[in-house]
Amino acid sequence: MEIKVLSVVCLCITSCVKGDLFTKATRSKALEAEKDVRNSVYDFIIVGGGTAGCVLANRLSANPEWKVLVLEAGEEENIDYDIPGIPTKDLRPILWNYRTERNGFSCLSRPGGSCEVRTGKVLGGSSVVNDMKYTRGSRKDYDAWHSNGEIGSLEWKFENLVEHFKHSEDNGDYDILMNSFYHSRGGEMHVQRFKYMDRHMEQFLGAFAEMGFRSIDINTNAPEAAVNNQFVISNNTRLSTNTAFLKPVRHRKNLVVKTGATVTKLIIDHQEKAVDGVLYEIEKGKEQLAYAKKDTILTAGAINNVRLLHLSGIGPKEELSKHNISVFLDLPVGSSYQDQVTIGGLAFSIGDVAIDENQIIEDFKTWFQNRGGPLASKGINQISAFIQLFENKNGPNVELALEGNYIRSDKFMLTNVSVHTAEESSLPLPYYNLVNINPVLLKPKSKGKVTLNKRNPKYGRPVIQANLLKETEDLDALVDSVDIALQLLNTKELKKAEIKIAPLDLFPCDRLQNRDQWNCIARHYTKALGNPIGTCRMGGNKTNSVVNYDLKVHGIERLRIIDASIMPTHVRGNIFAPTVMIAEKGSKIMNKDWKENKGNFL
Repeated sequence: MEIKVLSVVCLCITSCVKGDLFTKATRSKALEAEKDVRNSVYDFIIVGGGTAGCVLANRLSANPEWKVLVLEAGEEENIDYDIPGIPTKDLRPILWNYRTERNGFSCLSRPGGSCEVRTGKVLGGSSVVNDMKYTRGSRKDYDAWHSNGEIGSLEWKFENLVEHFKHSEDNGDYDILMNSFYHSRGGEMHVQRFKYMDRHMEQFLGAFAEMGFRSIDINTNAPEAAVNNQFVISNNTRLSTNTAFLKPVRHRKNLVVKTGATVTKLIIDHQEKAVDGVLYEIEKGKEQLAYAKKDTILTAGAINNVRLLHLSGIGPKEELSKHNISVFLDLPVGSSYQDQVTIGGLAFSIGDVAIDENQIIEDFKTWFQNRGGPLASKGINQISAFIQLFENKNGPNVELALEGNYIRSDKFMLTNVSVHTAEESSLPLPYYNLVNINPVLLKPKSKGKVTLNKRNPKYGRPVIQANLLKETEDLDALVDSVDIALQLLNTKELKKAEIKIAPLDLFPCDRLQNRDQWNCIARHYTKALGNPIGTCRMGGNKTNSVVNYDLKVHGIERLRIIDASIMPTHVRGNIFAPTVMIAEKGSKIMNKDWKENKGNFL
């Protein structure tokens, strides 16, 4: 392919020189054109410098014979995002601020009747804006990705994936590290608990213990636990995949990283049925070319991967025809969309807490000077309980995630606080007098789809029909977990601390009672967690999957997808650790494939 592109330029240059038909300026331009083409040819192109993209860039560029290009639509990460105590859910400049479509069964009282879906638009992707929590899920989650009769899927059983989790792990808690089957040291990604603990964190852990929840490592396939979580941090500083994997190798001469670069289309050779490269824009409307001799790898996430594939003619025939896009491959790209979900409306008041703003300023100084103090923590957000709602399931269904917020006490005395006010972060996380209890549905049943924007397919926001809580089983699980959360108020620990339910304004559900009220609250105050998966799911055939077990797109050569969008189902935790694992495994697959096949496609 490289020869195919260069031969045209070389032919022009030869004829110019032999016939002396053109001026020196023209010959100079021709030579510059050849140079530009040569500089636009790489071995691998990574579309998306997010969680998975940064890991892949590190692993692939480790071979000095391979030239790697990373194209990221966002900008560079900066130090503002490094402070653990700073809430990241409102960092809009570095987020893809997408919204779900309105429906009749979720997000009813959210602005516009839809839920926000926030994923990272920055070098490092969602690892820059997530909660940093390190949870892998359970063995049975990964074993369910295995399909009987599919030999390739055996490699995705949990026992074969542990090594890929451990490869990048550097666990700093010795009580957890003692279990050497699950954990290791020496990788790029440092994992550790925060050392800072306040009295409220201890009270809630004590309350969970009263209810029978043990404090054990949730990453060892434990069915239930109440934990002070581990986070991906280094020296009490956020450790994104950009910081851990990409920054240390940016000096490599064979690695090129371009930010502010939006990929708009795949260059497809229809005769060879292969991807030659990509079109991308640094400036809107001005497209540039980049060619890949080996693989083009999509790591842009479960939403943006769909837009790029659909614009390139890869997707469901009936969807592409709506936009007059000629179909190259009829694949179920965009279907099976899933996101983990929680609800607002359940909050506990921990009494009047005096906040000294001057002390907060001093705490910022302390963090910048020695990475210490309250801001070197996430406050009550460090605590969560993983709950198994149904017996014999051998894994949690729901995580009760605690989230602190500060509400001025006069608001409690004057009027009820709205759910939206209770959720808005007004101060850094370690300063709070309100604890939101967010029951997170870890294994949702409801599925939706992602399609192109009807008015502006190329630049408009993709249409996300998330269908959150469409399945009644999802709603029942959330309401069941609310009942468990309310039992915390009956524990000796919280009674002694005089922690009570907060008087939130629950309109339009305020006149309902008991389970009917919580069904209503769940429908109205739904929250999408921004952990989307499934739109490019992995499987054995192109009827119900997009990539095979080697992460190659069905029916086309030199195109792979390596990020959370290939996950067939959610795991019982967040998607950060599994995404890093998928990138580690994907890089090993490619290393094996291309070292065995040393010839390049011409």
